[in-house]
Amino acid sequence: MTDLEKARQLFRKAGLAFPMIPTQLAVQLKERDQWIFSTREIKISPYILEYYIREVDGTHVEDYVVLAHSGHGVNSYALQYYLVHGSLRMFLHLGWGGVYMDGEAATGQIRECFSLADRIIPAAQSIGRIQAGEYLILVGSNFYGRYWVSPGKNRRENDADRKTPLEVLDEVLRWLESSQ
Repeated sequence: MTDLEKARQLFRKAGLAFPMIPTQLAVQLKERDQWIFSTREIKISPYILEYYIREVDGTHVEDYVVLAHSGHGVNSYALQYYLVHGSLRMFLHLGWGGVYMDGEAATGQIRECFSLADRIIPAAQSIGRIQAGEYLILVGSNFYGRYWVSPGKNRRENDADRKTPLEVLDEVLRWLESSQ
């Protein structure tokens, strides 16, 4: 069984949808630790969302995907799906697995977020007006904020912190579809 198949099976057993992983990254996916799958070495816990955002903001980073479940305490647990692919920098850090969380509701929200993310990936790759060195940055977290930055911009497009990760994903998808 490949590590990709292990990850799919783990998500299925947990009742979670499995997000789209571009083919060239899917074949590189490796199990790094319990509930941590990635195409790159993991030096900093995926729970530290800000590290991964700053990393792509300040330096050139090769394409990668991270799928993980991590957290601390009794209620600060999240599922991380980070995808750096072409012009897309997408960081989803979605609450799941805390003692006080409604597991069924959280699983449903993750399923909806992944469904939109699955549509955003090809739309972001086919948009014609993204120039070399420009990126669409999307951050959706239940704990650490939500926002997106369109290509060529250096700041948040909208203050989306009052929105849910699902609403931000939907907003980005609508923007991409209108840009086609």
